[in-house]
Amino acid sequence: MNILAIDLGTQSIRAAIVNKKGEILAVSQIKQEVNSPFPGWAQQKPEVWWELTKQAISEVLKKVKIDTSSIKGISTCGQMHGPVGIDEEGKITTEWTQIWMDKRCENICNLIKKEYEELELAKISGNPITTGWPGVKVRWIKDNQPDIYDKTSVFLVPKDFINFQLTGVAATDPSEASGTYLYDFNTDNYNNEMAKVLEIDLSKFAPISNSYDIIGKIKKDVAKELKIPNDIPIIAGGGDFIVSLLGLGLIGEGNAVDMTGTSTIFVVQKEKPIIHPLVQNLRHVIKGWVPFAILDTGGLSIKWCKDFLSSTGRGEISYEQMINMAKKIPIGSDGLIFYPYMLGERRQENTMARGCFYGLSLNHNSAHLARSVMEGVALAIGKDVQNFRDLGVKIQQVYCVGGATRNKLLYQIKADVTQLPQILSDEPEASLRGCGLLAAYGLGLIQDIEETAKIKDSKNIVINPNKSAAEKYAKLLEEFKRMYEHLIGYWS
Repeated sequence: MNILAIDLGTQSIRAAIVNKKGEILAVSQIKQEVNSPFPGWAQQKPEVWWELTKQAISEVLKKVKIDTSSIKGISTCGQMHGPVGIDEEGKITTEWTQIWMDKRCENICNLIKKEYEELELAKISGNPITTGWPGVKVRWIKDNQPDIYDKTSVFLVPKDFINFQLTGVAATDPSEASGTYLYDFNTDNYNNEMAKVLEIDLSKFAPISNSYDIIGKIKKDVAKELKIPNDIPIIAGGGDFIVSLLGLGLIGEGNAVDMTGTSTIFVVQKEKPIIHPLVQNLRHVIKGWVPFAILDTGGLSIKWCKDFLSSTGRGEISYEQMINMAKKIPIGSDGLIFYPYMLGERRQENTMARGCFYGLSLNHNSAHLARSVMEGVALAIGKDVQNFRDLGVKIQQVYCVGGATRNKLLYQIKADVTQLPQILSDEPEASLRGCGLLAAYGLGLIQDIEETAKIKDSKNIVINPNKSAAEKYAKLLEEFKRMYEHLIGYWS
């Protein structure tokens, strides 16, 4: 018995065959790009998501030698928050969808903060208002594209859009619904008062099912096109990084997680949300809440640096070459500090921030830039870790997942900055494993999802802080925070 798992990421779309124990039999991956026509904008085409998803499914089925009749369910996770408009006929109304990092709705956030007390709204939503939330993005559509808003029957986030293409059913799950800025964490449901605050129609948002619930069965024409059996059940699924927590076997308090792919998300787990202006909260796909801080361009800053170094005319620079360059530079990059908010940040006062290098001198070269970018990403996360500690969150170690874990220098810097051991997971496909586990549980193939999710006999690499380096980075973190405070609101 197997599960077809789909992960609709920002930079790639993947499909996998996963058995009921969470073991991955085969994976396919297809890359995609982000379109940014104006500063602060980030968008993609839903119709491209669907075409690439079908291609990924076709490729993974060719890779793995199984009877397709063994596929008992399909489960999807994906990049969060981007509202895809669907009309009454099931057609896409938003040709270009604002994805999670898009910040064009900053003015909506500012307007609501002027009209309402943000802390009082947080007592309902569990969250500060940010440009990431779909409810705010939909308000922007209503104000700026009223024809699209009016003809849209329902707005679906990326993984729910894929589920809709598979089933024709509009549905969402708590991990995504809790991030709409329309959710009430006290009742675990949508809230009419929040809809009035945003001045949008709550009926345009999909009903909420548990992340492991069956929301429908695959449509016959889609099954025929994909060459898989009819009537396969489709699971609600969840937001990608929260499903990854399940895939890592990390459920319950006491675990902090660093997820660095396009972004860097620093996650803790609590029974209830942490109400604070610098903390965002989402429902877990199983139980409890996931408070987190996010650096939108955590991994993307490092990719930018590699691409920048490659553009100097000396040929393509690999990640390994860039890392080796950075290793030759001392801690602190001889006074050069990188400000890593290249697409702004979710903190409302700093939405339109841009990246910069601070402290450039005539003695700096390309290797200094390479190291300072890694240090800037680590220092930004160090600032957030310090905030969690100030809020009473106890963190003993950090589990790390994502493509960036191949960069051991980055995680040594993170260990030294945060003064926390960094455990580099040997589970490379946590999100796909989590999808498989959700489906296996929802279909009754496993009885105890928490026990099954635990990873046994792992070969994780542990990177411990270096005491002398940690002392140097403690001083550098204070300098980074001083620079950070000066630059809040500089870009408007």
